[in-house]
Amino acid sequence: METWIDSNIVFSGKIFAVRTGTVRLDDGRIAQRDVVENPGGVGIVPVLNNEVILIRQFRIAVNREIVEIPAGRLEDGETPESCAGRELQEEIGYRAGKLIPVHAYYSSVGFTNERMHIFLGLDLAETARRPEQDERIQILRVPLSEIEPKLRSGEFEDAKTIIGLYALLSYATIPGTGIRVTP
Repeated sequence: METWIDSNIVFSGKIFAVRTGTVRLDDGRIAQRDVVENPGGVGIVPVLNNEVILIRQFRIAVNREIVEIPAGRLEDGETPESCAGRELQEEIGYRAGKLIPVHAYYSSVGFTNERMHIFLGLDLAETARRPEQDERIQILRVPLSEIEPKLRSGEFEDAKTIIGLYALLSYATIPGTGIRVTP
């Protein structure tokens, strides 16, 4: 176990903060740690008429467009479920009649406390789309039958998207879900 001896926030931005400091290890030794603090977020796999609605957007961190599931950052006091509903409406213009939590995971425990919550979004109803002013999102509809081959070929590179799509495929094998992945 490690415990902070001292730490300071050396950067605080819109999306994350960076804490740096020293910790005491379980054997008494001292070590330096840097942690990216993030409120966490959600990712949603929206399914409509045997298609998954994905988004494509440019991500400056990797300097190219990436195909992803709709997602967003948790706001202060917001539950993952309400964040998922808000992000679906903002990014793709749908409301889910059913949000099913399928996974929660830490993005990279070696340096950040970011925890992502993944949902399946079912029974979708169209609403007004309200992207944030700095979002440039292209909506893609991918047939369910193409998801597994695209996953196997490595077409998806975003962790939340890979986790969410595999969760969808697993969920689709449960009788009575109404989701069929047929070739």
